[in-house]
Amino acid sequence: MKTISLSLAPKVPFDIEGYIMHSSNSLEVIHLCLQPGQKITPHANPFNVVVCLVEGEVTLHIGEMESKLILWDVAEIEKGLMRGFSNLGSSVARLLILKKL
Repeated sequence: MKTISLSLAPKVPFDIEGYIMHSSNSLEVIHLCLQPGQKITPHANPFNVVVCLVEGEVTLHIGEMESKLILWDVAEIEKGLMRGFSNLGSSVARLLILKKL
């Protein structure tokens, strides 16, 4: 068994508070923290993603659609779709991102 704590996890290679909690050939787990007002601009990925909101509230943007995620909501996003996130709340939002590689 292998465990990793948030304080020891490597930082993601882009300008947001995020940490790589697990990485293997088939799955990567990322912990993201969005401050109030912070956004992740729309982007597409070449893999499917499952997102779980573990703290706060965020708005998920898929193409022209928006969906408000609340605590413990899970969303699966297919590869190739433009997706982004906005923390429009007044508190920190934390997401677990599971990249299905």
